[in-house]
Order: sequence, then C-alpha cells, then structure tokens
Amino acid sequence: MHPAELAILLHRALEVRLARLQELLDLDHWADDMEQLHRVRVAARRLGAVLDLVDPEVYPGHKGQRRALKGLVDTLGLPRELDVHAEQLRAYHLEARTPAHAAMIEHLLEQVDRGRAKARRAMEKELDRLRLPDLHRLLDVPALQNPFQSTSLQEAAWACLEPRAQLALSDLATLAAHEDPIAMHKARVRIKKLRYALEALEAAFGGPPEAVLKDLRELQTVLGDHHDLAALEALLWEADAQLRARDRPTLCGGVLDLLGDVAEARRTAFERFTALAQNQDPHAFAQAVRPALGLPLVDGAQA
Repeated sequence: MHPAELAILLHRALEVRLARLQELLDLDHWADDMEQLHRVRVAARRLGAVLDLVDPEVYPGHKGQRRALKGLVDTLGLPRELDVHAEQLRAYHLEARTPAHAAMIEHLLEQVDRGRAKARRAMEKELDRLRLPDLHRLLDVPALQNPFQSTSLQEAAWACLEPRAQLALSDLATLAAHEDPIAMHKARVRIKKLRYALEALEAAFGGPPEAVLKDLRELQTVLGDHHDLAALEALLWEADAQLRARDRPTLCGGVLDLLGDVAEARRTAFERFTALAQNQDPHAFAQAVRPALGLPLVDGAQA
C-alpha cells in the first residue's frame, strides 16, 4: 500500500494521462492517420505506466482496464510497424541510385501497402471489440485503506523506481557487448517504462531530473532506430526469399543492394547504442536520482 501522498500524486498523473488519451481517441478518424495512431499508442503506454505504479487493489476494475489498454497498444502495433516500414522505404526511394533501384523499392512499397491495408482492416475490427469507452472508470475514487504510513513521498517514489531501474539498466553492458535485436527491443520497452514512471513521479522531486530523463530518452531513441532497421532488414530478407522462389533475379539484386544499406545503418545504430550505454546501470541511476529526491546514497551507491 502506498502512503497517501504518493497515492494522490499517482492519481493526479492518472487523470492527466487519461485525459490526453481520451482527447486523442475523440478525434475523428484518428486510426486512419499514421501520426495520430502513433500518438494514441504512446498515450496508452504512458497511461499504462502509471497504472503499473498505483496500488491495483484499491482501484475498482484495475485489472480489466489494464488489459484493455494493453489490447489497444497491441492492436495498433502491426499497423504502426508497417507504417514505419513504408516511411523508411520512401526515404530510400528518394535516394535511389538508379531507375532500376527505384523500381525495386516501388515494388516493395506495393507489398508493404497491401500489408498495411490488411492490418488496418484487422485493427478496425479489433478496436470495435475493445471496451475502450469504459476507461473513464479508471478515475473512480480509490478506496485508500490505512493510508498513513511512516514513509516520505521521496522514499516511496524511490521504492517505485528502484526495481524498474534494476530491470531496465542491469543488462545494458551485456547488450552492448553482443548485438541481439530481440533482446535490445525488450530493453527498449523496459527503458521506456522506467522513463514514463520517472515522468509520472516528477512531483516528488525538487526539480525535474532532466539529465536522467535525457539519458533515458536517448537510449530509447537509438534502440527504437535499431529495432526499426532490424525489422526492415527482416522484411527485406523475406522479400528476397519470395522473389528467389519466383525466379526474379533482377529484383533480388536490388533487394540485396538495399539490404546492404539497411544493415550498415543498423550497425551504426548499434554503435551509437554502445556509446550511450557506457556507465548506464542501476548504480549510476541511483547516484543521480536519490540525491535529486533529497535522499542519501546507500548500499554501495556512494560516489
């Protein structure tokens, strides 16, 4: 059970993030617009991050609403990924070295566009099934039982952040030593959740921990770039296999040329990640965040 001061802080964060999500969902045809769809997905993730911080037992319907939010994020996932692929391919098309190279990319874009249309049809059906209008019930006044505890807001905030920092930052050195796209994508999700939690708890700080948030944003961005390139690379290998099965050697050659460019960009993103990951671990996080909360460094976190 959180102390009352932290419970109130989190409830206010819940109000702000729910209002933002509802504002986006109220826009006409938001699911038809690539950027609006992305904003809805981000807003749902931010709201979910606060739901992960609150005491679930004191919020009626918490489990069902958390499930609905996860369903929304998952439903928008494939359309968003295909939107990113189309955007990447259009950028490469602008830089095509020859007409044949441009034609090959146009062929890939046609395939991706067909996939986008199919994914959006499936998304629309799933959105009709999700019980999103019930999200307003998240703001039902929670039943705070025995809210008065001998714990400060700052200590309670650190108790929320510490396990998330351990989970998000403990294995960055291992990831930097060996490129593993799947593991790096999972790390990005954990870092994003840590950043969202830190943002939700900003009111517990004397001033926003901007340096820490900046580091987390940079890590999240470079891991996102790496994931997008790795996913595009996988898409291109699949396209190459399909073209080879249909005996299209000219198109295959163009796909392989593009694969080389994408692989080089992915390796560059990995190098940026390895540079950013240096000295980013739970110990460094504690050194930066505990003093910002007005708490002493303890348990090996002394400078």
